[in-house]
Amino acid sequence: MVATADDRWGAGLAGVAVTVTMAVAMMSVAATLLGCTSVSSDNIQLWKTTEKGPAKLEAALADGSVDPKLRAEAAVALVDLGRADEVDKDLAAVASPDVRGKIVDFLIPVFMDGAKGAAPEKALASRDALFSVRAFADPASQGRIDAFMRELLAKDLRVGRVRNGRHSVQKILAAAPGPTSEMLAGLLGEPLEPPAVAAVTELLVQLGDEAAREKGAVHLVERARTIHPLPDPVWRSIGLLGGVAGRKFLGEQIESGRHDDATAAARALQQRREPAMLGLAIKVAANPKADRTVRDEMFGVIESIGGLEARAALIDIIRTDREDVVRYRAFESLLAVAKGDGINAGLDAFPPGASYKKVDVEDLLVKLIEKVGAGARAELLKGLASKSALTRMTAVMTLEHLGTSADAAALGRLSTDGASPKGFPAGDSIGKEAAVVAGIVRSRT
Repeated sequence: MVATADDRWGAGLAGVAVTVTMAVAMMSVAATLLGCTSVSSDNIQLWKTTEKGPAKLEAALADGSVDPKLRAEAAVALVDLGRADEVDKDLAAVASPDVRGKIVDFLIPVFMDGAKGAAPEKALASRDALFSVRAFADPASQGRIDAFMRELLAKDLRVGRVRNGRHSVQKILAAAPGPTSEMLAGLLGEPLEPPAVAAVTELLVQLGDEAAREKGAVHLVERARTIHPLPDPVWRSIGLLGGVAGRKFLGEQIESGRHDDATAAARALQQRREPAMLGLAIKVAANPKADRTVRDEMFGVIESIGGLEARAALIDIIRTDREDVVRYRAFESLLAVAKGDGINAGLDAFPPGASYKKVDVEDLLVKLIEKVGAGARAELLKGLASKSALTRMTAVMTLEHLGTSADAAALGRLSTDGASPKGFPAGDSIGKEAAVVAGIVRSRT
């Protein structure tokens, strides 16, 4: 059936009637809550102290017949009472954008003054409320709020204080990322204490683009060159920012030969992935004359960068380094870089003529491979056929922990293998170990 013009007209009138009815109902609820008491500045302050006051304040804020300035006063009172979430909801429900804009215009300077106040909790509540009303402000007012927030938070950051309320500092500063990045980078050029450096750096890493991070790193490195010893938070911050300036400074410290600075710089390089530093990391990690602690930290740098070049370098260190502790450390890094794919390549690289204690194989190879998890099982089964006695023995010992009943046959086929890695106790052959492990895994369901 096709609707006539009269039908459509009637439907339109019905829609208007529903809207009017809802508005009247909301006004009726507000009137009921307010009773015969008029909304005034004095009453708003009074309601802050009474049991039914909060409900009356919400009603005043929601009442379209109340003057926008008084509605704003009610909103401020609700924030003071810890009911800021209700204010956000009530402002969002204001039907007229023009009226809401007037309320917001009244609120902005009040919350700005409150955010600068001496009482910490009230200041935090005002700061959060100001950021909430930003969502309802016009672009010019939003820009004014953003500038105010940057100035306000910069003062806190200078003393290393970052207080998160209903809205985090990161969220507030992210509203205007461009100017925020400039502000944060500039702060790193000031004589900040280490906690402040750390706080500013964390935000710059989260919010800044590459250019801003580079600018911050330049400032920080310039100051770092004038400070000795350099505090750990500053080292870490330089590592987090990285970039050309950061990499150059950290590389210089690693190659300076001073133990403490080189070690701290190597740790700092592990804070973010810096592929450009892989060559230096490999060079130091593979250098038997390098400081032992620095070498160990550079393995961590290699792990943080990863990739095929790192994998090949680690295998080469396992194959050629004369110290067993370095070879085991390189294997640990290889598993971090290549996961299961590095198991057999790394084990096969261990020199066949070197001596291996069974306890070291258990603690420094088997337990590391176990951490790879079930994904290591297929590689271990391949390792049973390796030409390397160490690889075969390590695969057998690890399958005791990771193997399933389906692996019993493969282990059983090694029962006649009379070889043993050099250094293992006499009589501890691969075949003997395989037979025991085969019995263990066969019983698993």
